[in-house]
Amino acid sequence: MYAHHHRRSALADTLLLALIVLVPSESLRAHALGGMEGEPGVIFILKTQFDPSTDTLKAPINMALHALATAEVVEESSPATFSFVPPVLMEALELDQIPASSRIAALAATAGVDMITAGAGMLRPVIRGLSGLRIATLFNGARIESQAWGEYHGIYIPEEGVERVEIIRGPGTLAHGSDAYGGVLNFVPNQVLQERGRKSQLSWSGFSATNGWQATAATEKRSQSTFHSFRGGYKRHGDYRLPSGEALSHSAYNQFFAQGTFGYLKSWGSVEGAYSSSYNNADIIGHDGWSQSGDHLVTTSMQLQWGAWHMVPRISYQLNHRKEFDRHLPGSANSGDEWLDSIALDMSLRTLRYDLKGERSTEGGWNWILGSQGFVSSNTNEPEELADAEAPLIRDAEIQEVSGFAISSWKGSKIGVEASVRGDVRQTQWDEWNVLPGGNQRDDRLGSAALGMHWHVNEHLISHWHVARSQRVPGLSELFSNGLHHCAYRMEMGHFDLDNETSVNLEWNARWLGKALRLESSVYRHAIEDYVYIAPTANFVEDVPVFTYQATQALFLGAEFNAQWFPVRWPHLAGQVAFAVVDATDAQNVDLPLTPPLSIRGEGGWKDGTWGRLSDVFAHVVVNHSRDATLLHWSSGARISEHLKCVLTVQNALNTTYIPTLSMLRNLSIPEPGRNVRVRFEWMF
Repeated sequence: MYAHHHRRSALADTLLLALIVLVPSESLRAHALGGMEGEPGVIFILKTQFDPSTDTLKAPINMALHALATAEVVEESSPATFSFVPPVLMEALELDQIPASSRIAALAATAGVDMITAGAGMLRPVIRGLSGLRIATLFNGARIESQAWGEYHGIYIPEEGVERVEIIRGPGTLAHGSDAYGGVLNFVPNQVLQERGRKSQLSWSGFSATNGWQATAATEKRSQSTFHSFRGGYKRHGDYRLPSGEALSHSAYNQFFAQGTFGYLKSWGSVEGAYSSSYNNADIIGHDGWSQSGDHLVTTSMQLQWGAWHMVPRISYQLNHRKEFDRHLPGSANSGDEWLDSIALDMSLRTLRYDLKGERSTEGGWNWILGSQGFVSSNTNEPEELADAEAPLIRDAEIQEVSGFAISSWKGSKIGVEASVRGDVRQTQWDEWNVLPGGNQRDDRLGSAALGMHWHVNEHLISHWHVARSQRVPGLSELFSNGLHHCAYRMEMGHFDLDNETSVNLEWNARWLGKALRLESSVYRHAIEDYVYIAPTANFVEDVPVFTYQATQALFLGAEFNAQWFPVRWPHLAGQVAFAVVDATDAQNVDLPLTPPLSIRGEGGWKDGTWGRLSDVFAHVVVNHSRDATLLHWSSGARISEHLKCVLTVQNALNTTYIPTLSMLRNLSIPEPGRNVRVRFEWMF
């Protein structure tokens, strides 16, 4: 029997030594990293970056400036990719003003981004029709692995303490993994306080559709050479109410979370770290049971200068632990007997990961990024705890992977080009007590590459083109599922011999920026060979339907359009219209499951206003239209005083009954919640 996570592999030893080897010496000198002035990477994306009244652009550098004598700049975001499609940046303030139940749900306001739902507590992002393991999620630069077990397991990200979210699409995703070709969600923590001292905040939110509430406390401190922060909170939601007014049984959930950051600022650079821990308890809709999941992350990184290279080594460890329980009466049930819980699933995924990146710029407009990544990930079951120890959903397995990538770009006065290459070597081992045909080991070698360019047509118009080839090894659930998935109430069967996915992506993107109007459009073609998805079969096991993972040739054709209006004469008014469509079919030209429908989103209102003693006043009306429904939302808020801020949002204001195409509850004919009024108060001191 192969050794479980208790065995230390050679690669694990390498990971643990990574930071020791890279400890900076006194010869490493402080270096002030400047931004790249005039780059087209970000300035066309964020609403607040364009000031129509002054006809100026404010281009964020994506770096956190620490006010030290040795003015150092610490990079917080992903590698710069100026030629490829720039990331969409959404500030936390903007996310809070979107009518949504959470900041993660608010990301769906971006054209081309949707959410798969399975009740109020589960969200899985969809970017241009791709989801699951094809989407990477980062927090403080560390990759989050909470989606590894299948369709019904969403992402967890500590939303508090996040300054902004970057939505990365196209070839720029190569720096974060060959399997992340669907996109990357990068949650960037708050910047370090610019002045010495302490800052604290209390917040409370209430939700009418679930009679729910959330309370959070946060504090952060900055001294001359150190900084730290801590945030903790509790969230509780009852059964959500349908538009009819009825409560949906078994839809309640609660969550406890805590997180913190720490760091040291020295003349040679900086050391930064973060930890996050959460526990979630959720009822299973349509089933007499409940689930418990724990997500724990520790990550540490360094920023230092080595000659002309800016170096960023990072190491992280994550534990994802999930249990599912069946709830039943004793065998000889009598009236008044209490319900009993028996463990139906008990899995843990432990991941130790390293990431080393170096970046430098040279004369003539060239920029170079070199990187190496690797991880050890082990999935283990606790069969002695299970009611049926012979049938774990996903067998015990371990993955070891080492990768390397290089990105090179050149920027001229009008034209820029960029090329990137990546190689990955992965070894997957599984338990020997139930050996599959062909042994108990799988070796995969992957190759990915991308090429792109941009052209400044004139002072208003910029155009991007790119082509990328990526590969992905099927995940643990796709390879080794072989049992009852209780929260989905279905048998899931994987295939260990599934071929690797091969993706070829072509995209054209154009942006036009004027004084009062900004336009953006994208057209893409994404062909994926051996695309893996799960589909129902005609078989049943004791009245439980059987689903199997299978592969096909997939083609994704899509387009996105976004228009933003900022009237110069009325600087407090703003409007926006966004459109997104994707057509996803298999080799027989049949629609693939979980493909988002065509959607149109319109928004208009007042921003950055004053009313009496109130400041930062805003009020927005939002209309979402798709074949699922036409929904009306409302968002408003203001700063009541120097220390107090309030936001009020109304989702589904007309209390419309609808079942989204991307709902995992669609087969049960269960609609989304009815009207939901959310009130959020923030007190800062």
